[in-house]
Parts: sequence; C-alpha cells; structure tokens
Amino acid sequence: MAKEKSLTQLAEEARRYADLRIDEAKLKATRGLSTALGQTLAYLLIFAVAVLALGLLGFALLQWLNALVGTPWGTLIVAGVFLLILIILLINRQRLFRDAFVRFFIDVFYETRDDE
Repeated sequence: MAKEKSLTQLAEEARRYADLRIDEAKLKATRGLSTALGQTLAYLLIFAVAVLALGLLGFALLQWLNALVGTPWGTLIVAGVFLLILIILLINRQRLFRDAFVRFFIDVFYETRDDE
C-alpha cells in the first residue's frame, strides 16, 4: 500500500515537473520571439530612415552636380556612385546580412547566461 502511494506520488511529481519544464520552454520561446521581433522592427525602422536619408542625399548631390557639370553628367555620376554601393553590398551580402542575423538569432534563442 505504501509502495503504491509512493509510486502515485512519484508519478504526480513527475507530471508536475514536466508541466513546469513545458511552461519554462514556453516562457523562453516567448521572450526570445519578442526580443527578436523588437530588434527586427528596430532594424527595419533604422533601415527605412537610412534609405530616406540616402535618397535625399543622393537627390541633393544630383542637383549640385547637375548645376556644376551639366544635366546628363551629374545624373550619371550619382547613378555610378549608387551602382558602386550596390556592387559592394552584393559582394559582401553574406558577411553583412546573413552572418549578422544568424549571430543575432543565436544570441536571442540560445543565451549562455542563467536567469536565476
């Protein structure tokens, strides 16, 4: 009788332990996803502002060069600068974008520090 009671108690403790581990996994996943989403939205906002600033800077450079050297040459110079930037980004896209995001998501979902 005591053996059955201790086995029942052991099964109950194991079930509660499993439930706590599931709850802990859910909390970690929720925290990781919210951190990742927040960081992604922050990066998107920074990217949007940078694109706007770069566009305005390009337009100002275009206007200045058109006044300085003439209409077609100023436009071609600015287009060449943006083409050069695009080529540099394409050559370095794996190191700049993919590797950075992989490191970011590894840090978010597989943190090494204890929260206790």
